[in-house]
Amino acid sequence: MKIRNICCIGAGYVGGPTMSVLAQKNPHIKVTVVDINKDKIAEWNSEDLDNLPIYEPGLKEIVQEARGRNLFFSTDIDKAIDEAEMIFMSVNTPTKTYGKGKGMAADLKYVELSARQIARASTSNKIIVEKSTLPVRTAQAIKNILDNTGNGVKFQVLSNPEFLAEGTSIQDL
Repeated sequence: MKIRNICCIGAGYVGGPTMSVLAQKNPHIKVTVVDINKDKIAEWNSEDLDNLPIYEPGLKEIVQEARGRNLFFSTDIDKAIDEAEMIFMSVNTPTKTYGKGKGMAADLKYVELSARQIARASTSNKIIVEKSTLPVRTAQAIKNILDNTGNGVKFQVLSNPEFLAEGTSIQDL
């Protein structure tokens, strides 16, 4: 499968910078970053590049170069999912505030919701990349959701751990 179109669910500290660098380095690939937070997407799309939702040295210049060429920010999550051959999941994984593991374990509700949305909106085979701080075996849980709630679409799930450091993420990427 030749990748021409990538979607990233999550326009936060991992998704935004990672996809911006990916788009800059691969101008032949369309990269769409989606999020349910309309204000955050509006900030990514702002004409005032000093108003990006995240500050990282060098990020503004990369967004300026790639945005509108092959880097896009949108709230139309279903469309971006359906059009993509590869989907990065860079969603929030806060610490659980309830149940077993409260105060210690990662809350995977956003990961699970994203997997269900991917399964529902996909009409072609996809590669799914988990790109969040997640516990071991989360890729298998994502695969189970995709395989059991999808439209007969085939999914491959990859784990790409996130190790970015604030202040050096652009350089590190």
